Amino acid sequence: MQGSGRRWALLGRVRSAALVVIILAAAVVVPTALPGLPSAQAAGSTLFDQPFHNNTANGLGSVSLPGLPPAAPGSNFACLTAAGNSTTGPLKSCLTSTDTAGTGTLRLTDASTTKEGGVFGLTSVPTSQGLDVTFNTYQYGGSSADGMTFVAAAVDPANPLAPAVIGQSGGALGYSGTHASIGLVNAYLGVGLDTFGNFITSTYEGTGCTDPAYVTTTKVAGQVTIRGPGSGTVGYCAVNSTATSSASPPLALRATARAGSVVPVEVVINPTATAITTASGLAVAAGAYKVVFTPVAGTQRTLTGTLPTVPTTLYPSSSWLTSAGIPKQLAFGWVASTGGSTDFHELDSAKVTTFNPVPQLGVAATSYNAASLAPGNPVTYTVTPSVTAGADEASPVSVTETLPTGVVPAGAFGTGWVCAAPSGQKITCTNSNAPFTNGTSLNPITVVGIVTGSAVTTAVVQTTISTASSGDANPGSAVTTTAGTIAAAPSGLTLSSTSSLIAGGGAVTISGSNLTGATAVEIGTTAEQQAGTPVVLLPCASGVTSGCFVANGDGTITIPSMPSRSSAAAVTVTVVTQGVAGAAAYTYTSPPSAPSAPTATAGITSATVSWTAP
Repeated sequence: MQGSGRRWALLGRVRSAALVVIILAAAVVVPTALPGLPSAQAAGSTLFDQPFHNNTANGLGSVSLPGLPPAAPGSNFACLTAAGNSTTGPLKSCLTSTDTAGTGTLRLTDASTTKEGGVFGLTSVPTSQGLDVTFNTYQYGGSSADGMTFVAAAVDPANPLAPAVIGQSGGALGYSGTHASIGLVNAYLGVGLDTFGNFITSTYEGTGCTDPAYVTTTKVAGQVTIRGPGSGTVGYCAVNSTATSSASPPLALRATARAGSVVPVEVVINPTATAITTASGLAVAAGAYKVVFTPVAGTQRTLTGTLPTVPTTLYPSSSWLTSAGIPKQLAFGWVASTGGSTDFHELDSAKVTTFNPVPQLGVAATSYNAASLAPGNPVTYTVTPSVTAGADEASPVSVTETLPTGVVPAGAFGTGWVCAAPSGQKITCTNSNAPFTNGTSLNPITVVGIVTGSAVTTAVVQTTISTASSGDANPGSAVTTTAGTIAAAPSGLTLSSTSSLIAGGGAVTISGSNLTGATAVEIGTTAEQQAGTPVVLLPCASGVTSGCFVANGDGTITIPSMPSRSSAAAVTVTVVTQGVAGAAAYTYTSPPSAPSAPTATAGITSATVSWTAP
């Protein structure tokens, strides 16, 4: 049915862009090993390819397990049905109803009540050159509830990690919110294969929706419903559905057993200005979406309409959107839930490709730290992004380093990079010197960290997440680091001046051994160092200025202008190289207090009182 006439009252009008959602039919017989859809022979780039048949997610592209929304019972149920893995990766083997290796699926819920599960790709994918997403769904074995959804959410192109929390359970299918409860943050599109029938109702949407006639408070079982952009308790409005009224007959989206329940799904996103033809032969006009699917043992059904345009105020920044109001980067994943009624909810053969090649970014990180760590100790990361494949990168590239709990970023620098101030556990640097040629590495970035936790080990240090991204590239990610070789620590430090007034401003030269390759100078009390809050000076980018340090040719270091302090204190001046440090004492003193003028004595006028400074 046509969806272009739908109007989304508070959140803005629907206008032309190019997202197409297609659910294609295929006759699939499921023997011991579950087959997927035929491979798409796209001319673009393969961004994600996870069959989910084994007991680890060992295909192309990492996955993440989001948390459940506030007050939701239990934890994310998602697991792999292939048995034998109780320790490795975010996805482990299910505890019951398992399969042999090579024949499994990704299970989002089992057939028990009040369960919710979801999986995202760890990083987002770009919309610039179109997206072709294929997967198979399986809903079976229970009492028909609630359903499962393919979800897409906008993310910050400079920090393209998937959402940390999925949407509400039950009829919200892990996507939408309500007037009283929040949905998937920064949501863009949710395609719900809804067996129970609540996803279509006005109960499971936020504020600001002008509903089409088929959306009422009455559930409509066995329908495919598409909901649009939303965040918090706003939006998630229905943009199309296979139901035309509350009396529409149910479609067969499930069965009693896995083998008879398969529904192959293809989600096609085309944000370009021209029509495209998919590898499966479907012609897709710019500005349209289609949902084409064949219910179990049924005939093909089609949905079509225009792509929702996101209001510039819905997401945290309008920079997340193209000029047409389409997210530049979309996190993607699958969620499912049960309530009082149940089903197994599973999928396999998940693949994401583009229609045209996109730059594919990579990133590698090396960590440097002492063998034994305590609060106040330094940690150094060297992060090297690259353009690994696909097209050349013509847009700025950003790198975000997310440090583990117990280690905070203190600053970062690198030739050609502009680094923002740290924000929590993250720090982001951007290089605008494009183009960057396919097959080359960009200049490395040095990230300076400080240990603040009492239980930080080398293994913890190495669990940092590195991401390289741009508005039009497939992000690169690394979820661990390589341990670097530690050089000799700075030692025998002496300062050319060991004290100053709290106003600071004087120059100090640091001498000693092993100062070559210094990455930071940290100035603060012991308590400030342990809390990760000293003043951190990084190498001066050019010339001699304040707020940085200069490495001299004779092996010494000069601080051109000592930072000021609000009060007197004994501090240390700590020189950090690659994960190790040496320190020298320094004292800030308060200026002498000026004596106050004497009080006039009775009988003496103010004109006769004089005072000379001592």
